[in-house]
Amino acid sequence: MAAVLVCVHPARGHVGPTKPIVEALLGAGHEVAVVTGARYRRAFEELGAEVRVLPPEADFDETDMDGSVPGRAGKRGLNRARFELANFVRAMPHQLSVMDGDFDVVLCDPLFMAGLALVRREHRPRVLTLGFLPFMPPTPTGPPPRGLADHLRAAVIRLLSPWVLGPAQQRARELLGGDPGMLFADWPLHSDGVLQMTCPGFEYPRPGAPLHFIGPTTVSSAGEHPLPPWWADLDGTRPVVHVTQGTVANDDLSRLVEPAIDALAGEDVLVVVTKCGGELRPGPLPANVRVADFLPYDELLPRCAAMVSNGGYGGVNHALRYGVPLVVVGASEDKREVAARVRWSGAGIGRARGSASPRALRRDVRAVLDDPRYRERARELAAEMAAGPSMDEVVALVTAGQKYSRR
Repeated sequence: MAAVLVCVHPARGHVGPTKPIVEALLGAGHEVAVVTGARYRRAFEELGAEVRVLPPEADFDETDMDGSVPGRAGKRGLNRARFELANFVRAMPHQLSVMDGDFDVVLCDPLFMAGLALVRREHRPRVLTLGFLPFMPPTPTGPPPRGLADHLRAAVIRLLSPWVLGPAQQRARELLGGDPGMLFADWPLHSDGVLQMTCPGFEYPRPGAPLHFIGPTTVSSAGEHPLPPWWADLDGTRPVVHVTQGTVANDDLSRLVEPAIDALAGEDVLVVVTKCGGELRPGPLPANVRVADFLPYDELLPRCAAMVSNGGYGGVNHALRYGVPLVVVGASEDKREVAARVRWSGAGIGRARGSASPRALRRDVRAVLDDPRYRERARELAAEMAAGPSMDEVVALVTAGQKYSRR
């Protein structure tokens, strides 16, 4: 049996896809220790894993990022991105302080910068990257350029990248005692493999990248999220459009959820909203709108004709698992990258914006519902995911080094 160390940031979108892999490893008899934040200690202990809680200097509360990450409050846009990347690197020694021991394999969150230190060591365990974020190395990233607009975008990225990435790269040099030999964010390219939780049709071609496409792993069942009283309304008489701003970026539902409700109020569809702890504006809802805090995606998504999302990578791939075409509007964190992949893959409409008007959303949702090419492409990606490895094969890949790569 193998001894596996799993390192994952304390964020729902990171923990959700990691838990099924940990559970499968434990079920196969392997020893598993998990490094994560205090907020998710119990979630992994309930599976039977040993849990090592991150020191306060590396831990944070995803529901109160400004309060739990000193120096973050007040920063916006590229200034926030610049700060957060440097902050990820600053956590490296604190992460390493709870990663001691003899392990055969380390499964590492791509934003867990202890991975950078590990891949540089001459004698180390196998290091595999948990691919629950868009695969971005080499940084800067982007689809193969197709025209002038793509070349201009690439030029802007090249111009801004040194300023955005510079503080984090300098911090990496200081902590590692010299040039790391790579851009700090590109360490997954130097790992022994990336367990990318999607299919080849949703990621740009990366010749030579150590990608193993394992499909989405998150499980969202009625046992975790009970069905609401109105569930019987999803009876197939009207197309169902699911609307969500994800599990974290729901402090202001006027960016996407509320405009989508306004956009679809007069349409012959059933709008199913998850607000994930957010609050809708006061007042009555349109007759065709149903609302819940959370819903079981494995029950909901097979009933959906389209999904409107702010671009969380996990949620988008969960939708594609069931062949659901997408309208994505998002620009924070990795959302811009997800929107770009939705456009590039042909599985929907992706817009790298922080918000959208009801008029624009109505136009985009109608396009996705009325043009069969979007649903056909989403179903093609669903078939790719279904043809991927089983969880038993993922366990074998992690513990025995077996290759399961589909490029």
